[in-house]
Amino acid sequence: MPRPPRIDFPDALYHVTSRGNGRAAIFFSDDRQRFLAQLAQHLHLTGVVLYAYVLLDNHFHLLARTPRANLSAFMQRLLTSYALYARYKHRRAGHVFQGRFKAKLVEDETYLLAVTRYIHLNPIKIAACRGLSGRQRLARLERYPWSSYRGYVAAEKAEEFVSYEVLKEYGRDQGVARRLYRAYTAACLTEDDGPLREAMAASRYSIGSAAFAEKTEARIEQRRRNCVQDGDLDLPRRTVALEVIDAAVSRRYGVEAAALRTHGHHAGQGKTVAVALAARLANVTCRAIAEHYGVGSSAVAAIQRRVAGRPEVMAVVESLSRQLAKKRT
Repeated sequence: MPRPPRIDFPDALYHVTSRGNGRAAIFFSDDRQRFLAQLAQHLHLTGVVLYAYVLLDNHFHLLARTPRANLSAFMQRLLTSYALYARYKHRRAGHVFQGRFKAKLVEDETYLLAVTRYIHLNPIKIAACRGLSGRQRLARLERYPWSSYRGYVAAEKAEEFVSYEVLKEYGRDQGVARRLYRAYTAACLTEDDGPLREAMAASRYSIGSAAFAEKTEARIEQRRRNCVQDGDLDLPRRTVALEVIDAAVSRRYGVEAAALRTHGHHAGQGKTVAVALAARLANVTCRAIAEHYGVGSSAVAAIQRRVAGRPEVMAVVESLSRQLAKKRT
């Protein structure tokens, strides 16, 4: 049976899961802390936005948006880096994860909030919790440390690499929004969200309304390749030309666009920002970016890592990214 193709386009929202090989455990002792550190790093490097996560013993769930249409690249980085760590630390031979990760498109308006709740409830939807009351389940959920839930209901436990935009559904007052989200989650402590369960079971490619599922599957059929093993589908991407990035950075830093493309440090921080923006928005190879800006091919990845570790530079990259998003072609 051919594997389902991946659907990939800018600003897509996905429910992502990955499980241990043969359903074996993938996390032991402090492994989850290492995984979260790697997750935060790769979110910064790839520009992926994370709304929710939960880590269990043998699998994890993520709810993520991909402004750059790069889910596969993000997950490859994350899973490879963690698998290398796990095999080395635990002296494990063979695969850590069972096959490739699974990802379903999520319909924003109706299902973003519901999928967030579904992910957060995973720790108390296990066999060990079946005999617990709603109060006991809530207490267990709020003690569970390996989930973004605690940051949703308590501001002091919010994590920098998680976006809490979902809370805006409850208004601007964050205190009120967190209390309402807690109540929304508590409503399904002992009962499942029936409509969401039906939507999740209705399609292997999407989570949403019947119309959304039909549209998603029609997209796949239109672009499917006639081969035994279907590849991931890259739907048409809107990208930003390198020249447009150069012009925006030139205006921001008051340097000539030509200086950005000259070998050396004549453009200062401007070149760093231009390279980071190109890697995020231009949809060209690292080699093409390196040639355009007069740097070595390995320098592109190194610059991205440096930017991820400098909040003041990352803020500039994020600001210009939002401006340039309007100029995608």
